[in-house]
Amino acid sequence: MLYEEKIIDTIPVGPLGLIPLKSCRAMGEKVDKYLTDWRRERESEHKSTIALCRLPERFLYYFRQHAEIGSGEGKGALNESVRGDDIYILVDVCNHNLTYSLNGMVNHMSPDDHFQDLKRVIAAVGGKARRINVIMPFLYESRQHKRTGRESLDCALALKEIVDMGVENIITFDAHDPRVQNAIPLKGFETVQPIYQLSSTC
Repeated sequence: MLYEEKIIDTIPVGPLGLIPLKSCRAMGEKVDKYLTDWRRERESEHKSTIALCRLPERFLYYFRQHAEIGSGEGKGALNESVRGDDIYILVDVCNHNLTYSLNGMVNHMSPDDHFQDLKRVIAAVGGKARRINVIMPFLYESRQHKRTGRESLDCALALKEIVDMGVENIITFDAHDPRVQNAIPLKGFETVQPIYQLSSTC
């Protein structure tokens, strides 16, 4: 038991699948390597059961984004089936380094572009996964968590939108106001408080 101190004896919801968007591709590959090695080396009493009989070589699925469309609109597609899987989608809405071409000009991706890609991958899954979970280190529109005057309540609307598309759980780090989870009271919402030593090394 190289990576754990205690034996994990729970049956998973379904085969695990990771879909890192372009904004989290490098981190997704590291998570995939860690999970694959851990799964291969750990010992469990359920290892021979039907729920764990398929030992995957990897957990990663790739999502192709921003196909060339003349009007500048984007689209995306999964490279293989995710039917029955417990899917975790990784997205970093604050990754401004990514660019795309629009009418011959180079544009940097905004948080709105990343959120659109998140909705595209959820739509590409098409309800076939057993469960969809979203890991979003910086919660989209989290600073717009309450209304002052005639303003849009963007964070709550975004959460309700992806939940309506089929997302079961949302995991974020240090949400600006955790009470925003009241927008989706029947779904999972986890805000992890990272310690300074962890966040300073990332």
